[in-house]
Amino acid sequence: MRLHRLIAITLKELHQMKRDWKMYPLLFFAPVLQLAILGYAASFEVKHVPTGVLDQDKTYLSRRYVEQFGHSEYFDLLYYPASRKELCDLLDRGKIKIGIDIPVDFQKHLKTGSLSQVQLFVDGTESNSATIAMTYATIISQRFSAKISLQSIDTSLFTKNDFLGTWRRDTGKATIINEEMRIWYNPELLSKYFFVPGVICMILLIVTTNLTAQSLVREREVGTLEQLLVSPATRAELILGKLSPFIFIGLADVAIILTGAELIFHVPIKGSIPLLFLFSAVFLFTTLGLGLFISTASRTQEQAMVLTFFFITTIVLLGGVIFPIENMPRPVQMVTYLFPLRYFTVIVRALFLKGVGMDVLWDEGLCLLAIGLGTLVLSILRFKKQIA
Repeated sequence: MRLHRLIAITLKELHQMKRDWKMYPLLFFAPVLQLAILGYAASFEVKHVPTGVLDQDKTYLSRRYVEQFGHSEYFDLLYYPASRKELCDLLDRGKIKIGIDIPVDFQKHLKTGSLSQVQLFVDGTESNSATIAMTYATIISQRFSAKISLQSIDTSLFTKNDFLGTWRRDTGKATIINEEMRIWYNPELLSKYFFVPGVICMILLIVTTNLTAQSLVREREVGTLEQLLVSPATRAELILGKLSPFIFIGLADVAIILTGAELIFHVPIKGSIPLLFLFSAVFLFTTLGLGLFISTASRTQEQAMVLTFFFITTIVLLGGVIFPIENMPRPVQMVTYLFPLRYFTVIVRALFLKGVGMDVLWDEGLCLLAIGLGTLVLSILRFKKQIA
């Protein structure tokens, strides 16, 4: 391999990209746009859920119970229907996402220590939001129940060492355990801490794979591929020379996203930034290799675009960027071990939020390197220095 040939092909590719002004928005504006969309718009947080309350008891305790929902930022008490039919009608029309039906004798049951059944109607058309809203409602009910239980203790019996017997509850219904939870790495459970690091993975995959796939196909369509094939450059020099500019572009996109994550979204970068660039360069082996494979299997840019869309969509959906791999069926989980995005996603989020180093991420990095080199080598071998 001759270095001057490799540099010449690289400079030729950079000069060709310089003249293509239409590509600039894809290279540099698209990462910023995706960062803004995923950072601001995409969120797993559920707040201000439209709520309707049917209070059939209309007592002091029932009003206190409803106030617990009103004081929470997760529920907006918008409607107070007079009957269950009206409550269900609000759900049917989409006016509310959750309905609370407080039964008659709600306060009476609580004061006598018996169970009072509150019914929740939840709109399940959006299953994720419904599940989270149900969890919030359950926590509020449990806290309210705990407060009422604490108020029912007869402190005069403490001296008899039988304070547990003073609970006015059915056996097994009361608890005196106070659970304190501490969340590491993302204490406020902000969605942007989850999405913004994932943007790096998606941008590198989408931009570099698409550009590489289109590059060789475009050469074939405009007729300049013949000139490259008859040149003294070897197959490896030709491929590496055309791929080198995309490596610089990918790393530049990483720098743009890191800057935006820090200045705009204030997402902490606790790990080593040079280590992040190192792993990003390793990940580029897989994306460039995939793009090269697509270019060898396509005759037109339209074919390359369709194949790129197919591969990228599958990898993103199953790579752990959006959906947890642990929630997928076992056979699908086994397939994801072949996807480099699975390992790179873990690496990026660990560097951003946990601040770990190579001593923790070496196994993920080794798998990423093996898949990357294998993909790139196989793609280079598939490319033949001849015109079919």
